[in-house]
Amino acid sequence: MITIYYREKERLETVEGIPGEALPPATLWVDACQPDEREHAWLQKLFDKELPTAEDLDEIESSSRFQVDSDGVRVTSLFPHRQKREARGINISFHLSETLLVTLRNEETGMLRLLRNHLRRQRLRPTHPWEIFLALMEMKVDYLADQVEDIYATLERIAHQAMTPEALEDTLRDLLTQEGYNDIVRLALLDTQRALRNMMRHAGDREEGQRRRDRITDMLRDIDSLHPHTAFIFEKIKFLLDVAMGFTNMDQSRIIKIFSVAAVVFMPPTLIASIYGMNFQFMPELNLELGYPMALVMMCVSALGTYLFFRWKKWL
Repeated sequence: MITIYYREKERLETVEGIPGEALPPATLWVDACQPDEREHAWLQKLFDKELPTAEDLDEIESSSRFQVDSDGVRVTSLFPHRQKREARGINISFHLSETLLVTLRNEETGMLRLLRNHLRRQRLRPTHPWEIFLALMEMKVDYLADQVEDIYATLERIAHQAMTPEALEDTLRDLLTQEGYNDIVRLALLDTQRALRNMMRHAGDREEGQRRRDRITDMLRDIDSLHPHTAFIFEKIKFLLDVAMGFTNMDQSRIIKIFSVAAVVFMPPTLIASIYGMNFQFMPELNLELGYPMALVMMCVSALGTYLFFRWKKWL
């Protein structure tokens, strides 16, 4: 699907679908999401070089994610996408010139939906393609910061949950989920940092270019401040995992200790019962009238004595 954004007086209007051979006047942004063959061929007419394929969008080397040619600047950036408990990264290709911004992606993302909503409600009134690009990047950095805060809050809850051995399975599942979120955030931060540094060199030389570089500098400063948080989150997840396993091992050790003590406590009574259960002909106690009560008393006293000895040694 292709959506075209163009300026009409003081408003930003939209057109969905291919508008014909030529773009509407004052077009600022062409957004292509999962374009079919016809839409892809129409987009290709806007550029001299081939548009990136789905495989090209997932390339991680710098030369594939940032290029400068006669059409302008081409940069691919990773955007986090979170749906329920699943988090993943979606690569978006930006083709930015002084007259037009073209975005190409293979999946819908919440970030672009939010940007389109702001444009539709006139919360943003861009007059240049760079303004749309920078606004989207600022929203991305803010979103990543919110994700870091959300991970912190979730880890606080997991920290209390980790002290409950019965909730070990839920704790491990939650920690694994948060570790996945943190990985996506760290990867998106690094990718955004690299993209913005490259874009800063091509922001322009005039006064407008300096304003763009100032906005990029502010975003880079925010990204630098978020990197230590993601590193700390990684260490905290590892610590909580060790704590959860430690409490579980303690609980298992306590159970094993109870069984061990029980086995030792009943060992003397078992020995007495085993002795008088032997089938020898000459056993004087077998003929005693009080032999059976005596054996029971000996078994109880031996068990109680062993138990009291363990309590005296503070092994219980």
